[in-house]
Amino acid sequence: MNIVGLYGAFDWNANLEHAQSEDDVKGEHWSHDAGCSLFIDGKHICSLNEERLSKIKYDGDFPRKSIKVCLEQGGIDSDEVDFVYHVPTCHFISLEQLENGVAENLLRKEFPNAEIKFIGHHFCHAASTVFTSPFNEGTFLTIDGGGSAIQDPIRDYIDYIENSSIGYFNKEKGIFRFYNMLENEYNNFGNLYQQLSSLIYNEVSPVVGWSAINASTGRIMGLSAYGSKYEKCYEVTDYSLPYINFDFNKIADSVKSMPLEDGAHFLQKNFENGMLDFITALRKNHLDGNVCFAGGSFLNVLTNSLIRDSGLFDNIHIPPFTDDAGLSFGAAIWGCYEHGEEISIPDNIALLGPEYSNEEILKYLDMFDLSYKEYDVDLVVDRVKDNKIIAWFQGRSEYGPRALGSRSIFMSPTKAENKDILNERVKHRDHWRPFAGITLEGRGYNSPYMLYAEQVLTDDIPAITHEDNTCRMQTVNDELNPRMCDLLRKLKNPVLLNTSFNDNGEPIVESPNDAIMAFKNMDIDYLVMGNYLISK
Repeated sequence: MNIVGLYGAFDWNANLEHAQSEDDVKGEHWSHDAGCSLFIDGKHICSLNEERLSKIKYDGDFPRKSIKVCLEQGGIDSDEVDFVYHVPTCHFISLEQLENGVAENLLRKEFPNAEIKFIGHHFCHAASTVFTSPFNEGTFLTIDGGGSAIQDPIRDYIDYIENSSIGYFNKEKGIFRFYNMLENEYNNFGNLYQQLSSLIYNEVSPVVGWSAINASTGRIMGLSAYGSKYEKCYEVTDYSLPYINFDFNKIADSVKSMPLEDGAHFLQKNFENGMLDFITALRKNHLDGNVCFAGGSFLNVLTNSLIRDSGLFDNIHIPPFTDDAGLSFGAAIWGCYEHGEEISIPDNIALLGPEYSNEEILKYLDMFDLSYKEYDVDLVVDRVKDNKIIAWFQGRSEYGPRALGSRSIFMSPTKAENKDILNERVKHRDHWRPFAGITLEGRGYNSPYMLYAEQVLTDDIPAITHEDNTCRMQTVNDELNPRMCDLLRKLKNPVLLNTSFNDNGEPIVESPNDAIMAFKNMDIDYLVMGNYLISK
């Protein structure tokens, strides 16, 4: 059985920088991170976000390019797809389009023999974390800025937008219970962070492109370490379920009058403390010892660390594609579960994209007439010790927003100035923005998907030690990352500075051609791609 999961707009331009008016919300603000996932007979074949191929950051349009690649990876044509699970949100497809069949007809043009099914935004977030978790039984929580349009079952004339959902699962017994928390004016964690991040930087208006919003939110967490102002601006209420009510106006008035770093700290602390209080209240009756989290709010590593260290739960699972980038995967894997397929996914769920053979890589190297040597780990170690900047292209590409040792840029973390060198020469970002690290599993808390911030206990890695003495660290092991582990062991200090292989504002590279073009255009010293070490 061939099952495709899709996320993305398909009957309008999702990448408009601005909507035409405040009433016309069909702009990039509401559509981002489109993608496709393919399973064949329950086995995962490929998951890919459209931005990696279109080169439009956060591309939210219909994922035509990623569909093509996924089908090619599976060796099938579009007319061989049996089921398509598409994830509409309130603005990707209107409720009227769903009801009158317009959406189904549009999809059927792409997949003529498939049965078309529509599946909720938060439902897919939940499926993406539950079915990638090692837990047989547990509970789940999804939190983001907004999902699908739903109708209140009591006041059925009012539409709501999902922003938090909970549920229970037992895989062995075939139980998956899902419940939307419907009070739309509460639990607005994602909206709080998006809107007030934009306000702090005064860069965006209510009708705006997603790229501008995300540019602001991506800066707040790192900048917050430089600030100190905080006042609690929310209340926890209980209407049979606990809810968080943020005082948006009070927070907005406060951050507008502060220096950027204090405003960032003020917002970050209200967000993370509100999340912890909300989850603590839910723990009493609705979340148990094994809990799966999903939704864009769980990309905030400071908040994740606070929740983890609270001791509320025995085990926590967050997938590396916890934001909307993972929705097509959630849709497809739910389709497999619904049809009773025996689900098989890679051990390393961070790397679900295509892989390129050494033969393919060699063709591109010869095409561009590049100078290269056969890969030798000692050669790479020597260049790290010489403080060179090294791009790294290995194996399957990452699925999700972060580079996790497959499409990365490395540098030694032992020199404090390397942070400024990379920010200025290569990434062209704010000078204070921190870099992540990558190290061997067993050196602290295991974090294979870079979803937590760790306290740094040494002075040996200043380039990745942030102002608050933390580092967003990824840990690797021989089973999932053998070549990376070999490289780290050969280093005297088995830690590398790790950042994504892309320039600021661009998607992470996907193909050998992307990697070579980026290498030629960026101020990078060496490129390790497959079995080759390439120099300029």
